[in-house]
Amino acid sequence: MICFKMKYRESEDRDLWLYFLIAFVFSWLFWVPQALISKGLLSVPSILANFLFSPFNPAAFGPLVSAFSLSYLSKGVEGVKDLLKRGVDYRFKVLWYIPIFCLFPIITGGALLLAVLSGEALPERSVLLDPLLIAVSFAYIFFLGGPFQEEWGWRGYALDRLQAR
Repeated sequence: MICFKMKYRESEDRDLWLYFLIAFVFSWLFWVPQALISKGLLSVPSILANFLFSPFNPAAFGPLVSAFSLSYLSKGVEGVKDLLKRGVDYRFKVLWYIPIFCLFPIITGGALLLAVLSGEALPERSVLLDPLLIAVSFAYIFFLGGPFQEEWGWRGYALDRLQAR
């Protein structure tokens, strides 16, 4: 029994190291050329440079690619399903809906109040009246701004393995 646990632990450690390796190599594969281009140390065709400096640069997807790849390689489709379930787990107390839905409006309102009190001009707010624009902005930020790209990797795959140590 102890021997089995040790082998499992070694496998988990190997998978965690492999996760970090894949995540960083994938990300740096796109970020290093971008940094070199911005410093003038690398010359590439303009279409490639424009892609690397666009929001569609896949560099931030390193943790996602790593987590889904390793989940699939270790447990197949069931591993990927388990990882997806971890990302859409809504089993929490109803009390948490208060900060989920109220914290951002409170912070934004507080920032606007501070702007008014300090004599600053208020930003244009007409954009907040267009529900379609709000939905599109949310989707854009969710998929290309960080949460989708990273959370399944760092929280869904790596966190439990790190906490087990």
